[in-house]
Amino acid sequence: MKIIFIHGMNQQNHTAQSLQRYWCDIFQQGINAQQIALKSPLNIQLAFYGDLITTHHLSNQFDLEMLLPKFLLNFHVPYFAKKPSTLSIHPPTFIPTLSPQQPVALKTQLYLASEMIKDSALKEFVLLLNHFPQLHESMIHRFLIETYLYLDNADFLQEVHQRVLKCLDEHEPHIIVAHSLGTVIAYNLLQRLDPKYNIQRFITLASPLAFRVIQAKILHPILRPTILQGDWFNFYSQDDFLSAFPLSNAPFNFEPHILNQRIRTFIDHPHNIAGYLQNPAVIQAILQAL
Repeated sequence: MKIIFIHGMNQQNHTAQSLQRYWCDIFQQGINAQQIALKSPLNIQLAFYGDLITTHHLSNQFDLEMLLPKFLLNFHVPYFAKKPSTLSIHPPTFIPTLSPQQPVALKTQLYLASEMIKDSALKEFVLLLNHFPQLHESMIHRFLIETYLYLDNADFLQEVHQRVLKCLDEHEPHIIVAHSLGTVIAYNLLQRLDPKYNIQRFITLASPLAFRVIQAKILHPILRPTILQGDWFNFYSQDDFLSAFPLSNAPFNFEPHILNQRIRTFIDHPHNIAGYLQNPAVIQAILQAL
């Protein structure tokens, strides 16, 4: 059984090798935290397309400060000064929470509270955007260039799909594990995929497929991929402002049902792959299929 990882946007500063190593490291860290003993090494390959946006001489410009007042983002500074984005691996603990049984320093409480306020405000903003698809599309065009390219540029879409196809083996059963924009790519590709491929399980993490602007751009009619032989698991985080929604309403209310499961991720990085790929429920869904 081969596991195919498909990443989301903003990975153009990494290589296929470094990003696959990062995903594998955080996945293995989650497995170790659950004290799971694997009987054999995992066969994993990451479908990397992060460099394609650079070849098109473009870059993403998403900035939270364009969406929210700065005091919501930064009132905990200078206690927790913002650090540059890195590929550092989260420790094998999951959501940081405020608990009466576990006293937390005041500055830590301020930091976590500010992160929760930010996540909640962004979630409300994204919910509002979903009712105004034209505005939503305009914001994607301005701030999420990689997503806009994939949804509106047929050549870019084909280039991305070719990267995924290179990872597939017609003689091997597959588990597809996709994150964020990768879930849109995976769904679109599965709807087009040659029947010679064997897809046993589809796992979507932090998927934006629930948004109307995305649904308007993917292949229609929106149906369960016929090539999918097993279950479709969809994991969404209540903390993640970009994907805090199940895929259960129309047009995703088909049968067999998508197995939606709400989980917790890291409050300070709720959309990051680490919070999903280290979650025990996600680990179980992947390893069960093996």
